[in-house]
Amino acid sequence: GTAVTGLPAARAMMFSRPSGGRGHVSQPPHRRYDIEGASLRDDNSKTRRTRGASEFVARLVVRANWAVVSWVLRAARARWCTSLLIVWALYREVVPSTRSYSRRVHGLDTKQDAQHAPAPVVGGSKGLTKPNEAPYPYLQDLILVCGHAVFVGTDHANAGDEKNWFLEEYQKADGQAVALLEHMRVGVELASKNRDALLLFSGGATRKNAGSVSEAVSYWQVSRAQKWWGHDEGEGMSGDGSGPGISARVSTRAFTETHARDSLENLLFSIARFRELTGKVPKTITVVGYEFKRARFETQHRAALRWPAGKFSYKGLPAASPAREKQSAADEVLVRKQFEKDPYACAETLLGKRKTRDPFVVGKGSYDTSNPDLAALFRWCDEKTFDGDLPW
Repeated sequence: GTAVTGLPAARAMMFSRPSGGRGHVSQPPHRRYDIEGASLRDDNSKTRRTRGASEFVARLVVRANWAVVSWVLRAARARWCTSLLIVWALYREVVPSTRSYSRRVHGLDTKQDAQHAPAPVVGGSKGLTKPNEAPYPYLQDLILVCGHAVFVGTDHANAGDEKNWFLEEYQKADGQAVALLEHMRVGVELASKNRDALLLFSGGATRKNAGSVSEAVSYWQVSRAQKWWGHDEGEGMSGDGSGPGISARVSTRAFTETHARDSLENLLFSIARFRELTGKVPKTITVVGYEFKRARFETQHRAALRWPAGKFSYKGLPAASPAREKQSAADEVLVRKQFEKDPYACAETLLGKRKTRDPFVVGKGSYDTSNPDLAALFRWCDEKTFDGDLPW
């Protein structure tokens, strides 16, 4: 053979293979001998090694995730897990929520925010919403007309006839229908003079024999039939009525509160309804009602709700006749004594009246849901004045 000179040549011959013949194994291009390290180098292994710690950490994360999933799957098959879920579900159903709607929760950190506390739009959605999400956030003042009867006629334009109203025996007197119309007219007139005002007719479906029509809806329909006594002219609100332009037309600012069963609920529920529509408490409240009920509203109901006296006014109107006025004033003395002992109408006498005036079992509706920070006031039954937090 040929002599081999030099160490490199010797090494080449040592590790060389014949170019053909039996026993020859060709090496793929990515696998070759490392002459210096006398070991077989794998390009794939080298690539994995260069990835280093990042790949190692990734593999650990995958294994940890799989371990958690495996444990959850095993626990789901175990009896103790099923029992725990059942106990948790029963707890959620049976134990009442102790969530408190504090001023800080609702972001009422300033006096101005507390005065204009937010409320959701109508529909009973739970929790409070911001005023700019309410349908009529630009209205500021509340004008409240308390309902006293349900319209049962077929033509609202003939509301001046007593036979078109469902009247109790003590209400049946000449001029009663005209007196009711005067309440509506005065409310509409007051609203026409204040473009920032929201007009609210308040009164539930209080008469079983009159059908499931509320006093509030009766008043609204009659007012519309009377063409709002000429106070429905002028520019309307922009768009859907919630824009920045406040309407001169009373019809665009007149609404109903259809759950009140007595005078206290007229005031309380109207505040709650105002918040549903505007997203805040009213700056001022003006109540339109009978003159003989003035003291009840000004000194009893307003005080029971702790509404500021300087932001409350009462527009008193006469009864159907002087005789009716005198009799009503005498009866009012007894009613005020009842509210003096039972300011929140929780005892038998006043509560019994509420039940009688709720023949369709409507109750207070969803006001405690749409006004959760007033829920404690709705439930308050004590001779003492409610001492909890109020948004006004």
